[in-house]
Amino acid sequence: MMEFSFNTFFGLERELAENPEMVIFGALFLPLIAFLPVVLIGWIFRKLKFNKYIIHVLLYTLLFTFLLGILTIFILYFITDKNGVKLAYCWLTVLIGMFFFSMMNANTLTKMFTDWSKIIKEKGEVVRIKNKE
Repeated sequence: MMEFSFNTFFGLERELAENPEMVIFGALFLPLIAFLPVVLIGWIFRKLKFNKYIIHVLLYTLLFTFLLGILTIFILYFITDKNGVKLAYCWLTVLIGMFFFSMMNANTLTKMFTDWSKIIKEKGEVVRIKNKE
């Protein structure tokens, strides 16, 4: 029986060991690159009037992974040893954690962002009215 080893990462362990900076690059750009197809699929779902719950979950996951994953990777990169495989597993853990967090709180997050957009619109209207006077 084969045992699991944290020194392997989908066949990329040699590249990650030689260049741990690749994990920082991936942690920065993977959520941004994945954001575009999810937005496109969300736009299609909106046009077809499908439920967008999973799209919201994926968007929140990518947003929070981008913000908190980068912070985590930078802290771990500069404080701990520069082992690319361990950094990749840490980033993957953040991604999975953000997915479950977003799945459990998607409705609350959607309502929060909707309320914020209403507040911003109201503030903008107040500023326009004051500028006209």
